[in-house]
Amino acid sequence: MSTYVYIDGLNFYYGAVKRTPHKWVDFERLVRRLLPQDQIGLIRYFTANVKPRFPGDRSHERQAAYLRAIDANPLVEITRGYFRSDVKWRALAHPKHSSRDLFKPELLPDFALRWMLGDAVRRRTDPATVARVVVPEEKGSDVNLATYLMYDALVNASCTKAVVITNDSDLVEPIKLSAAKIPVGIVNPHQGPTSSLLRAVASFEIPYRRKMAAQCQLPDPVIGKNGKAIHKPKEW
Repeated sequence: MSTYVYIDGLNFYYGAVKRTPHKWVDFERLVRRLLPQDQIGLIRYFTANVKPRFPGDRSHERQAAYLRAIDANPLVEITRGYFRSDVKWRALAHPKHSSRDLFKPELLPDFALRWMLGDAVRRRTDPATVARVVVPEEKGSDVNLATYLMYDALVNASCTKAVVITNDSDLVEPIKLSAAKIPVGIVNPHQGPTSSLLRAVASFEIPYRRKMAAQCQLPDPVIGKNGKAIHKPKEW
């Protein structure tokens, strides 16, 4: 039997490693810890290239270094979606939050801002006070994961078992359809409860423990495919 693993990259990042120093995750080590008895056929990692959000933002450089590092492992295959940023109207949290909690950097003088927001609330005809904001959205990763999962389950004879690392209920249907052909398990990388919709369609669930990311780190440096050293970003 050969197990294929599908990692929802952003879902894993926000659930398991954001705001931690353990972002330099070795996914082969992590997967082998989750599935110690399985023969791992392939680890598919799905993500999108982030873009700088402000002048001096280097998050895209850190991500690029990490993707080069995990790509050095022949067991890992990266599939990329993309980010798109649109300007949209969105409701302000006001009046649930004070004016100084609504903006960064803080807008001063505070009393003038509070007066303007209060005046806007009095004059508005819609249920909320709105502002134009930049909304970044990841595109393609969920579709890519769903497509490869279903292809491997239905067509790829070497894949006899699948495990999806995510807590995104958008993947319910592809998991449900794939589980009709082969066993499909889920791993929830978040601290909160697993989506009841995912649990209802998955063949099984494997628990994820918070300490796993810290225990499954890549070496620093990693030697890339071109033979050059890839160092963990200092900011991480």
